Amino acid sequence: MRKNLKTVFAVGLLSSVALFAQAQEVETEKTAFEKMQEQIDANASKIKSLQKLKVSGYIQAQAEFGQYDTVAKAGASTKTGNVTKFDPKIDGADADNFVRYGIRRGRIKFDYAATANSNAVFQLDITDGGIGVKDVYYQLFVPSKNPLFDRVVGFKFGIFNRPFGDEISYSSSHRESPERSQVFQKLFPDERDLGASILLAAPQNTMFTGLKLDAGLFSGNGIRKDDNGKLDFIGHLKYDNKVNDFTYGVGVSYYNGSVNNASTEWFTMENSVWTPKTVEANKRNKREYYGLDAQISVKTAAGITNVRGEMLGGTQPSVEGDIASPKGNSYDAAAPFKYNRKFKGGHVYFVQDIPKTPLTFVFKYSYLDPNTQISGNTVTNKADLNMSTFGFGGLWNISSAVRLQAFYEINKNETSDKIAQYKEDVRDNLFTLRLQYKF
Repeated sequence: MRKNLKTVFAVGLLSSVALFAQAQEVETEKTAFEKMQEQIDANASKIKSLQKLKVSGYIQAQAEFGQYDTVAKAGASTKTGNVTKFDPKIDGADADNFVRYGIRRGRIKFDYAATANSNAVFQLDITDGGIGVKDVYYQLFVPSKNPLFDRVVGFKFGIFNRPFGDEISYSSSHRESPERSQVFQKLFPDERDLGASILLAAPQNTMFTGLKLDAGLFSGNGIRKDDNGKLDFIGHLKYDNKVNDFTYGVGVSYYNGSVNNASTEWFTMENSVWTPKTVEANKRNKREYYGLDAQISVKTAAGITNVRGEMLGGTQPSVEGDIASPKGNSYDAAAPFKYNRKFKGGHVYFVQDIPKTPLTFVFKYSYLDPNTQISGNTVTNKADLNMSTFGFGGLWNISSAVRLQAFYEINKNETSDKIAQYKEDVRDNLFTLRLQYKF
C-alpha cells in the first residue's frame, strides 16, 4: 500500500513539475509575443509619422541651339550654360549659331502635413549653377460658416507663387513650352515672392460653385529679402466649371504696388519722346498690372484639346535698358527705376493630345510690347521695341516619370531705323531639347 502511495505521489509530483514547466513556457511565449506587438506598434507609429512627409521633385536636363546674327551682332539667349549669349571667343568669330546645355531645373520638394488641414513646404532648385530656394511656406485651411465661402478658407505665409494669372502657377514640370512667356519672365522674375495670402473658395452645389479668390500682400522684389517694408497687393479671382467632357475657366488679376526710384530724374513719354523732370530722390512710383486669363479643355474622339490664353497690361517703373521688375534692392543710384513704361503682353497655347499614343503637339504664341506709347521709327531705345514668339513642338511621355520635349521658337522683334542693330529683324530663333525625370 505504501508503495502504491509513493508511486501516486511521484506521478503527481512529476505531473506538477511538467505543468509548471509548460506554464512557464506559455508565459515566456506570451511575453515574447507582447514584446513583438509592442515593437509593431512602435514601428507603425513611426511609419504613420513618416507618412506625413512627402518628397517629390523633377530634373530637367536640356540642350539649347541658338541663332546668332553676325550683322546685327545679336542673337538668342539661353537658360543654360555659363555664358547664355553668343561669345565669339568660345563659339567662333564667324559662327551663326551656338549650343548650350545643362540642368535647367533640379527641384526637390518636401511637404510635411502635421494635420489634415495644414502643411509646410520647402522646395530647392539644385542645378549645375548651384543651389537656390524656390518655396518656403506654411499654409492652413480652416472651415468657414460664411454662406458664400463655406467650402474652404486658406492662409499661406512665406515664399510662394504670386497669385496672378494662370501661367505663373502652372508647374514647370507640366508646362508644354520650355519657359513662361516673356511678359511673365520680365514682370514676375522667379515667379515667387515673399508674402502672405488668403484663399476663399465658394461652396459646392450653389450658384457660386467654382468661384475662388486668391489674394495677398507681398514684398515686391521676388524671393530676396524685403528692403523697404512696403507691401504690394496681388489678387486673382477665378471661376472654373466642368460640363461632361468640357472644362472651362476664366479669371481676372490685379497687381498694385510701387517701385523705388533712387534718381532725381523721372522719365515719362510726352509726344512720343522720353521727357525728364526733376523729382525727389527715392520717391516710390506706382506699379500696376491688370490681367485676364481663360482656359478651355475638351475631350473628343480626336483626343484632349487644351486652349489657354492670357493678356495683361499696365504701368511699370523700370530702368532705362529693360522693363524687368526688381529682383532685389532698388535703392541703387547706378541703376535707378526712373523710366515709366505703359506695357501690354500675353500668350495663347494650343495643346493637342494624340489618341492612343504618348504624343502631344504644342503651339504657342506670345508677345510683349514694353512701351505702348511709341512704335516703329519713334523708338530710340531697344528696351522699348516690342517682341513676339511663335513656338511649336512636341512632347513624348515615355513613361509616367520620363518625358522628352522638343520645342522651336521663332522670335520676332519690332524694327526701328533709329537703332542700328534693329533696322531689321534679328536672327535669334532657339531650339530646345529637354529630357525630364519626375518622381
